[in-house]
Amino acid sequence: MNLPAHAEASPFDSIRHIDDEGVENWSARDLMAHFGYARWTEVRDGIARARVAIANTMGEAAGQNHIEAGLKMVALGSGARREIPDFRLTRYGAYMWAMNGDPRKPEIAAAQTYFAVKTREAETPPVAPAVADLSSPAGVLALAEQYVDTARTLVAQTERVKELEPKAAAHDAYLAAHDSDRLVRETAKLLGVRESWLRGFLVDDGLIFPRYAPCGTRFYDAYAQYRAHFRPTETVISHNSTGPCAHYTLRVTPRGVELIRQRLIRAGHLTTAARAEAVAPSGATCSATSRRRSPAVGRPGECSAAPSRPRPKR
Repeated sequence: MNLPAHAEASPFDSIRHIDDEGVENWSARDLMAHFGYARWTEVRDGIARARVAIANTMGEAAGQNHIEAGLKMVALGSGARREIPDFRLTRYGAYMWAMNGDPRKPEIAAAQTYFAVKTREAETPPVAPAVADLSSPAGVLALAEQYVDTARTLVAQTERVKELEPKAAAHDAYLAAHDSDRLVRETAKLLGVRESWLRGFLVDDGLIFPRYAPCGTRFYDAYAQYRAHFRPTETVISHNSTGPCAHYTLRVTPRGVELIRQRLIRAGHLTTAARAEAVAPSGATCSATSRRRSPAVGRPGECSAAPSRPRPKR
């Protein structure tokens, strides 16, 4: 059973849970408001960056253990209940999420401070605090020094936020810039996979879907929740028989490139594509099926043992 911890001074303490083994954890749904996020897409982006950071230092399994995907039961206005996506974060997982958040948000700065302090406290053996004797000048001095140390820490953190603000602003400008959008073909080349394979993967993974123009030409569009990741551009074509017809080319935004990269990593395809492809023995040929299933951009005479795309999640 996952029970809420006793409410303490910090709002992060009040939403903390403790499982049957005494391990404290937090729900991303509970934390998102305290992190200054109003949309779940912002949460998923930050969680993805935190997972990658943990995996890079502690291994892929640690990323999954410290930030575990799950579901949360919520009540609807009609009185019914349903499950929505959620993440269960350990103290370290929440700390890494905070460290990979927008440093300009005061909520993020507060979260970074809280989880940094709590992580440090957990790593340090408990020591009975010395009680300053305020009846003596030495005791008053000791208490004053504690306040000074705390103030210095806060000043250093504030300066760090100011230092990171221009970088964050530049990063946001890059993510918002339309001239940095890429064609699916360019995205596939950037990630080292075939364009046709990548389109199929995006459809199977529920990011985009095919549509048809009045003239019968097929194009692709993104689901509503991924509008920030894909941007269709319109071109009007004049047909002799049917007249003007709008055709759309789907472009991938920088946020979309990062989302696709994370999805490929999660599905186990990107690491396979990044490795050197296996060269077929002399005289061997690749079957049409193996070539179709291979995500990597192959060279003549080469096969890839990469798995096929995952089946759509329903």
